[in-house]
Amino acid sequence: MTSSSTQGIKTVLHPVSDLAKAKAVYVALLGAEPTADAPYYVGFDVAGQHIGLVPGGGGMSSPVTYWHVPDIEAKLAEVTAAGG
Repeated sequence: MTSSSTQGIKTVLHPVSDLAKAKAVYVALLGAEPTADAPYYVGFDVAGQHIGLVPGGGGMSSPVTYWHVPDIEAKLAEVTAAGG
């Protein structure tokens, strides 16, 4: 049994080539307006998740997910002890 839990994947960043078009698609898909809207980033907070659109990808070639944990040091130690 693990000693520290995760809160699950709560942040997903998507690289996009056309921010304006992607924003329109995600507004329709999520049924919500962005909570962050800038030329360098558009973010949505829906159903406990944050969905971010990154123009030009910011070095990403595919979506990047982030697990949320209450204590990163404890989780890192746990994962390292397991061989990660």
